[in-house]
Amino acid sequence: MNQQLGSSKLEYFNPDPFSFIRDLRKKPSRSELIDLSIGAPNRPTPTWIIETMKTALNETSYHTYPPQNGSPELRKAISDWYNKRFNVDLDPEKNILITVGIKEIVFNALQALINQGDVVLLPDPGYPTYYDASNFAGARILTYDSKKNSQKMLEDIVTILNKNRVKIIVINFPSNPVGTVVNLEFYKKLSAVAEDYSCIVISDIPYYEITFNNSIAPSYLQGNLSLRNAIEYFAFSKTYNMAGWRIGAVVGDEKIIDLLKLFKSKIDSNVFYPIQLAAVSALNNTPQEYYEDLRKEYKLRRDTIVNYLEKSGLNFHMPDGAMYVWVKAPQNETCWSFVEKLYLNTGVLTVPGIAYGPSGKDQIRLGLVQEVDILKEAGERILKYLSK
Repeated sequence: MNQQLGSSKLEYFNPDPFSFIRDLRKKPSRSELIDLSIGAPNRPTPTWIIETMKTALNETSYHTYPPQNGSPELRKAISDWYNKRFNVDLDPEKNILITVGIKEIVFNALQALINQGDVVLLPDPGYPTYYDASNFAGARILTYDSKKNSQKMLEDIVTILNKNRVKIIVINFPSNPVGTVVNLEFYKKLSAVAEDYSCIVISDIPYYEITFNNSIAPSYLQGNLSLRNAIEYFAFSKTYNMAGWRIGAVVGDEKIIDLLKLFKSKIDSNVFYPIQLAAVSALNNTPQEYYEDLRKEYKLRRDTIVNYLEKSGLNFHMPDGAMYVWVKAPQNETCWSFVEKLYLNTGVLTVPGIAYGPSGKDQIRLGLVQEVDILKEAGERILKYLSK
């Protein structure tokens, strides 16, 4: 009898929307490719970050394994940043773990915290790795509607907690893919609810600097200053155009951080030291106007593509933050068929919404990941195609 070649758990990853996109790109389209499928900034990393990296490369002592939990310089810089930006106190030794970007720790944290059958409450729609990691760990997944306003979301979460013994609640604001932003009051109420029901809250804030209409995204830890049963993922990829550098952090409750340190020590040896020092430069040397320009640019991109979506008659969710627009496919189209038809007829590549949860079966995600003139071209093509 032949043994099964791969782990049966890999079936959790099928069908894979991102493999679908890669295969689709191999087919000829009627127009040149405009890629709105990626979730990465299109602009270069700021020069002061790059120069720090270059200088650090000359220090041969950095060429060995880095400290397992991250460099002391970066953990201190993140502690200082949380105090400055969020008025949250973090001990660099106890409350901070440096990670290989955020996708890695999203996956690994859930493996470290979940036992077979534990209930995890995820946003729907939400970042695909929340679902992949929970499935792979053997969790039972429940969802809440991340498109609702904060009060209705909280009511939904409480209703679910009343009926189920939930171990982990995952939140992501500003959110991928719908761009929901919540205020500090929401976090305070959620923290109280999580305490009442003995839940761990995992907060993911990669887009915290990308908000529109003068809104400011808080940290969940501002609503739970004790850090009890709470961790948060802190990213560099989106804010500082460092997606390829693979550097991030998880911060929060010392007891949970210790569990993640143990699990992570079996997975990798952490991030190359010069990259960590470059991340220190990102936090310490980036001028305030950079963040202001970042928000202005993404708002302009959002408004540009939304203008065409409104003209096209497509329904969409107006984002208050992050770098995506969540769009409903036309009647009688699935997310798969609409993504394929858009690409083949216009060259505009998007993501099937099913990647982000069950509610995405008739949705697609557009990324605000190209310059405004390219987004205008994408909008014109979509408008022309749909008018036919």
